Amino acid sequence: MSINKIIRHLMTTIWLSVLLLLLAGCYTANPQSDFDQTALLAEDRTGASVSLKDAWSTSFEERSEAWDGIEPLKLEPAIVVALTNDPELRRQLSLVARKRAELAQASLPPNPRVVFQFGAPLDAAGGSPGMVQLLQQLTWLWTMGDRIDRQDEQLQAMILDAARTTVTRAAEVRVAYTEAAYFRDIIELRRAFVATTRRTLDLVSALVEAGEVPEVNQERARIEHYVAEAALAMSMRQLRGHKLQLLRLMGWPGHGTGWDLASPLMQGPVEGMPTESQIVRRALEVRLDIAATERMIRAAEAELRLAGFTRIPQVEYRISWNRNFGDRPGLFNGSAVTLPIVDTGYAHIADAMAQLETANLDAAILRQNVILETRSALNSWFQAEEQLQLFDETLVLESERVVESSELEFKAGSVDSTELLLTQQQMIEQQLEMLQHMRQSALAWIGLETAVGGSFEIPLEKPEVEVETRS
Repeated sequence: MSINKIIRHLMTTIWLSVLLLLLAGCYTANPQSDFDQTALLAEDRTGASVSLKDAWSTSFEERSEAWDGIEPLKLEPAIVVALTNDPELRRQLSLVARKRAELAQASLPPNPRVVFQFGAPLDAAGGSPGMVQLLQQLTWLWTMGDRIDRQDEQLQAMILDAARTTVTRAAEVRVAYTEAAYFRDIIELRRAFVATTRRTLDLVSALVEAGEVPEVNQERARIEHYVAEAALAMSMRQLRGHKLQLLRLMGWPGHGTGWDLASPLMQGPVEGMPTESQIVRRALEVRLDIAATERMIRAAEAELRLAGFTRIPQVEYRISWNRNFGDRPGLFNGSAVTLPIVDTGYAHIADAMAQLETANLDAAILRQNVILETRSALNSWFQAEEQLQLFDETLVLESERVVESSELEFKAGSVDSTELLLTQQQMIEQQLEMLQHMRQSALAWIGLETAVGGSFEIPLEKPEVEVETRS
C-alpha cells in the first residue's frame, strides 16, 4: 500500500468521525426556547396581565414602562415592574442557560485524538520511522442516551424552578404592596384621630378658661393629642419602610418614596371556595416545585443507569499507520479496553443509589410540606374571614356615632372629658382592629393562592416542559 493511499484512508476515517460528531451533536445550546417555556409556565400564576417573554427580552436595567415612578402605584403595575426589572429572575434564567449548555455538551461525543510521531536513526544504516494514529473513545455510544436523559431532566427541573421563583416574586410583591396599603389606610385613620383629639383639646381648653372644668382635664386631652400625633408619625415612617421594601422587590431600590398607592386592600372571594381536599389536590397537581422534584427523581434514575456502565469495560478504537526503520509502512486497526478490575464501579453505583433515594425523599418531604402549607393557609384565610364577619363594619360606624354623641353631650355638660376621651380611644381601637382584620384577610388570601401554585384559575393538570433538541 502506497503512502498516499494510507494517508487517504486515515483522512477518510477522520472525516467520518467528524460527520458522526455533527450528527450526534443535535441539541442546541441556545436557551431561548427554555426562557419562553419558563415565561409560559409562570404568566398565569403571577396575578398580573404581563407577557414575560416581552418583559425578559430587554436588559433588567432598562426600566419598565408599566409605571412612570410618579403617578399613584397600582398593584398590577408593581408586579409587572418587578418581573421586568428584578435581577433575581434574570439570574434564574442564567441558571437555565447553564443547564441548556450542559445538555448540549452531553449530546456530544468526545473529540477524536490524532497522535503524530516521527523518528530518526542514530546511525546511517536505517530509514526514518514515523507513526500517525487516530483514537476515538467508543463508550459514549452506549452511555450517551442516559447522559442526555440526565441533563434533559435537570434542565426541565431548572425551568420549573425558575418559573416557581417568578411566581414567588410576584407573591412577595403582592405581600409588600398589601403591607404598604395597610399603613396607608392606618395613616388616614390616625390623621382623622389627630384631628379629633385636636378638636377635643380645643374644646376642653375653652371650658378650662371659662372655669367650667378643672385643668387636669385639659392635660389629659393634651396627652391624648400628643400620643395621637406620635402614633401618626410612627405610621408614616412604617409606610416609608414598606415602600422601600416594595421598591427593592420591583428592582428600583434607589427610587424615591414620594408616590402614593392607588389599589385598595385586596380581598378573596366571598363565595365558591373549594373544599380543603380539593385545594390540597390542586396544590399537589399544579405546583411547579413538586413537578421539579419529579424531574430530579428521573435525573437520578438516569444517573444510576450511567453508574451501572462503570462495571463494563471502557473501549477505545484505534487506527494507525506506522513506518519502520526499513521504510516499510504498515496499517494497524485495533482497540484499547480498560478493565474494571480495581475500580469495579461499586462505589459509583452506591453513590447513585443514594442520590436516587435522596431525590425520592426530597419529593416526599416536599409533598408533606405542601399539604401542611395549603391546609394552614386555608385555615388562616377562614380565620381572617370569620373575624371580619364577626367584627362587622357596622361596629366601627356605631363607635363613630358614639363619639359624635359624646362630644355633643360633653358640650351640654352631660358627660365629663374623661368619658369623652375614653369613647374616642375605643373608636380608634375599633377602626384599627377592623383594618388589621382586613390586612390579615388579604395576606391570608395571597398565602393561599401561593400555596396552590399561584392561582385558582389555572387548569388542574401537571406542568409540562418540552425541551427543544435540534439546533
